[in-house]
Amino acid sequence: MASLGERIRKLRKERGLTLQALAGEELSKGMLSLIENNKANPSMESLAYIAKQLNIHLNELLEEVSPSELREVLKEVENIYLKIMDDMTSGFKKIVELVTPFIDQLPYRYESARLLEIYSRCLYYMKEDGWQKHLEQAEEMYEGLHLMNNSADIQLFRAMLKFNDHQYEESLKMLKHSRKVFDERGIILDSLKKLDFDFSEAILHMAIAEDEDALNIIEDAINYSKEHQIFYKIDALYRVTAFHSILNNDEERKNYYIDKLRVFADFTEDPKIDIVLDLLEAHYLNSFKHDFEGALKLIDKNMKKYNDEETSQFYIEKGKALYGMGKLDEALPWLEKHRLWEFMHHPYDLLMNYEKDAYLALIYEEQGRHELAMKHAEIAKNNADPMPDLPYKKFIMNVYDEITSK
Repeated sequence: MASLGERIRKLRKERGLTLQALAGEELSKGMLSLIENNKANPSMESLAYIAKQLNIHLNELLEEVSPSELREVLKEVENIYLKIMDDMTSGFKKIVELVTPFIDQLPYRYESARLLEIYSRCLYYMKEDGWQKHLEQAEEMYEGLHLMNNSADIQLFRAMLKFNDHQYEESLKMLKHSRKVFDERGIILDSLKKLDFDFSEAILHMAIAEDEDALNIIEDAINYSKEHQIFYKIDALYRVTAFHSILNNDEERKNYYIDKLRVFADFTEDPKIDIVLDLLEAHYLNSFKHDFEGALKLIDKNMKKYNDEETSQFYIEKGKALYGMGKLDEALPWLEKHRLWEFMHHPYDLLMNYEKDAYLALIYEEQGRHELAMKHAEIAKNNADPMPDLPYKKFIMNVYDEITSK
């Protein structure tokens, strides 16, 4: 954290001023140099003069953390945080190291609240204690500054923590309560925050098998986006609807939303959307159409075009495709290589990934490794037990029954 002298020097250089220019007629160049090097303590009159010369408010020099310094730290933190959340990589430690020196001396302003919010989230993702206290401080500041959209974001975050713990009904209850309170207080969230809440509420309804409620919310959100010409969350809304169509074996509806997403991917020039769509299509061909050769062709196309990190979720589909083609020895290493992504929490995603152990059980049984087959059949069953009754769960339970009967 910069000292008073360091702040003065930095502000002077940012404005292209020499020591003599800043000193002007009321300070000597030598005295100003001593102040900048923390070898002399300026009087309040001298500080007021320096602030006037720098064209800033005196408080910016007096505060232990100046607004300009705070803005710079927040800008750096926001840039790091955006990249982290976009790629789901682990750069949280760097943010914590940047913010920690300021954490006990933050003034009452937006930048401080935002830093506290990001800081607390990073501590949460790092599984460190104490993150709740900083999140509460951030919320209190937002409320006091009447920044209700930021306060709403914190409430949404808290609700989705229950989602991360697979407490789907509790998560939905918290989210709906927040929306009710905002309505009662006459608070209107901005369009982006409204769509955040709509999307989260929809996937929570799906998580507890309230599909009709979820689809109604998604339809309203899509219509709202069209009406207001907002593209935020539109890819996620289309993707969820396409996946729901796959689960219900509605090929026409699935194709309709996937085609829309292809157009959206071209418009945004976002290759990640194309990867997700090909993954969805490969999954559909494997699990619902049993077109294993078609699935494998699509999988290999992506694995040649993109790196391992971008296509790691294709491993399980490649293993399934090879298994379906009777190539058990080739399928095995791909299934063993597959890992459940750390940030997956929705029952749809979890059950798809839990199938891995069921396929491993089938292969190990074919290889005469019954104990290993039993082990993986039990892992798949135990994982799937608390989940909703989806086709994946049925497959997993059938595999378990088949293996245990032997």
